[in-house]
Amino acid sequence: MGRRQMDGALRIGELASRAGTSADTVRYYERLGLLGPSARTESGYRLYGETDLGRLQFIRRAKQLGLSLEEIRGLLGVAEKDECRPLRHQVADLLRRKIDQCEAQLAELVAFKASLEERYRLALERQDEPACGCAAFPASCACLPLRIEELASASSLAAPAASRRNGARQE
Repeated sequence: MGRRQMDGALRIGELASRAGTSADTVRYYERLGLLGPSARTESGYRLYGETDLGRLQFIRRAKQLGLSLEEIRGLLGVAEKDECRPLRHQVADLLRRKIDQCEAQLAELVAFKASLEERYRLALERQDEPACGCAAFPASCACLPLRIEELASASSLAAPAASRRNGARQE
């Protein structure tokens, strides 16, 4: 690893504490190349400077805005050129895309909520229907307010938002 002398250097725990994160996160960002290689003491302790602290705080602020680590990597590259205008434009573009994604997800959630409300209404209406032998899981079971024929259309409505949230596979 690179060795550089630093006055007022911070060890990894001090850096992490001042930035409000963990030492594991600092190591992770270093492995990903988001933070440069740290200097080392003779005994191998990582040492960081104020610039590293500022960079780590920049990464944390960008994460708070919902930016991915790849998006942050791009911003760091622009920031390193020391020109604010291109960086601000890129930040604005990324935030606009995040807003657009939020709006699409909100529309999906509103549609899913409407579908759930309708299914809830049907479930309440069916409370007093005769037993259907659900222990055998017949296709005609009315305990779940969704017919087998509706599976394809219902999954196309609910699955996109659910799979993004849970990392689940669509089936």
